[in-house]
Amino acid sequence: MTNQMTLLNQKFNFLLLSTLLMVASASYASGNKSVKPEYVYTPLENPLNQAQTTLEQAAMADKYALIVLGAQWCHDSVGLAENFSTDQMQTILSERFVTTFIDVGYLEDRRELTNLVGYPNYFATPTVLIVDPKTGELMNIDSLSTWQSAASVDIEDYVEHYSAWNKPKSDIEAPIINSLRPKEIIGLAEFEKQQSARLQNAYAALGPLLEASDNIKRSERTKEQRKQFLDLWNEVKLFRTSLQADIHDMRASQLSPIALATKLEEATPSKRSWEQ
Repeated sequence: MTNQMTLLNQKFNFLLLSTLLMVASASYASGNKSVKPEYVYTPLENPLNQAQTTLEQAAMADKYALIVLGAQWCHDSVGLAENFSTDQMQTILSERFVTTFIDVGYLEDRRELTNLVGYPNYFATPTVLIVDPKTGELMNIDSLSTWQSAASVDIEDYVEHYSAWNKPKSDIEAPIINSLRPKEIIGLAEFEKQQSARLQNAYAALGPLLEASDNIKRSERTKEQRKQFLDLWNEVKLFRTSLQADIHDMRASQLSPIALATKLEEATPSKRSWEQ
């Protein structure tokens, strides 16, 4: 009987050890990748100064400035950091860019920074801005949405995309908004400013709920608290994704003043719950 118990205990311990090893192996394979310290989203007292310094350093080095707005709580922000930290991407990034990661915290206001490069706000995390530091032009508006889902992008696509930024800056097409006539620029710019303010108000309402969700154990939240957070999160997501798409579409369109005015009216979102 004693021998049988000993044998059973040995089998149990073996199975337990095997299970633990399998879990550890799966955890390592699925995402516990190393991240370089410079790609950790760390709160700073003056994010605008951080961006300005990056632009100055990029101009002196004759490279592009690569400014990433993200947060440690964001799966895609961390996914971008992990892929940027690979040896393959480090070679590409060091040759072509001066890179900085800027923390947005729990959806804090970074409009002063995005306005610096001609963009109204960040519409998702991460937001990856590739900027010509000598002109301040945002060069990658067409691919911004791709990197907002950075954790789902294959490393091969990272390599292909960021390797392509090796052309002289004069060979890269400038943002299409520069081809609009002055009155069109004014109308669209005012729309972007107004709607960006509405989005920031949404962030102000959502941020505390996001922080609570991130810091408090899920099991400690009530059903009503979870519903409140998810409902507002989904409402803000629809607002910000639709707004970003409309802004990009209008920047890329050659519209008459009348057609632009109509489009701006159609694109203006209705009143949302955080504006009641």
